[in-house]
Amino acid sequence: MSQTLNCLISRKRKLPIRHKVLLYKLFLRPILLYASAIWASAAVTHLKKLHVFQNKHHRKITNAPWFIRNEILHKDLKIDPILDFIKNQSKKFFDRLPQIPNQSIRVIPAYDNSVPSSAKRPRAALHHIYQHFPVLKRLRRS
Repeated sequence: MSQTLNCLISRKRKLPIRHKVLLYKLFLRPILLYASAIWASAAVTHLKKLHVFQNKHHRKITNAPWFIRNEILHKDLKIDPILDFIKNQSKKFFDRLPQIPNQSIRVIPAYDNSVPSSAKRPRAALHHIYQHFPVLKRLRRS
């Protein structure tokens, strides 16, 4: 599967950029970010790998040289940085959570995000601010 997708969005492929972006959004990003709302609180080093993966594929799609900044590629392709996308997916997931009829989920107690032991829980990712460019950093609101 990955070989086929890499072949479709490769630098030498004559497919228009908008179609390559569509392939990225329809196939690669959903596979890459399956259940991302849950693992949004992963360590920054692991999230950096996702960020690098996304940047590499943007370069493949656009055939951009090394001196073009990743920030410009994101703006030109109109694709959110991967961590902002994860944060939006997490927000949607946790907003829909109270509407789920499963009793096991409803019984789970709410937790206070200000307690230090709660900082690594998935819902805490909603309060993180990410600085994407030039280096990926996670900043916590105080």
